Amino acid sequence: MIPLSRRRPRSITLFALLFFGAALVSCVDGLTRIEIQLVAYQKAIPDIVWSRDLLIVWHSAWLSIALIPIAMVWLSAVRFARWMVTIMALAKVAGLLMSLPMLAVVARHQPLWLVSLVLAVTAVAMLFTPASNRWFADKGGVDPATFA
Repeated sequence: MIPLSRRRPRSITLFALLFFGAALVSCVDGLTRIEIQLVAYQKAIPDIVWSRDLLIVWHSAWLSIALIPIAMVWLSAVRFARWMVTIMALAKVAGLLMSLPMLAVVARHQPLWLVSLVLAVTAVAMLFTPASNRWFADKGGVDPATFA
């Protein structure tokens, strides 16, 4: 049995699940709207020759990148990761606030974007529960290499 002081709090596990869910929903959103995104990316970054294949790789890469802060938080209680995902979520919330006048249109045309946003913000909130604060303060529990 794992000592109570070394158990991963539920809030940390919820963070990992919710944050991965947000990344997965975002990836699915991107993959289901490739034609629309091709036009948008070609306008935004014309120096790159965008194709369906490149967009699939792009979205897959972002899904993989989302695993890095999850591992940093869930496995090692890295404080930097906590703040990095918090800043990322705040940027998404800022984007939402800027699109508030068009929220009904965004919700109708990009419902998965909103789902991803809600999952990400909820995931970040899990990083600031009392149990999560202890997890980060203890750096994930006692180091098994430490002898008493």
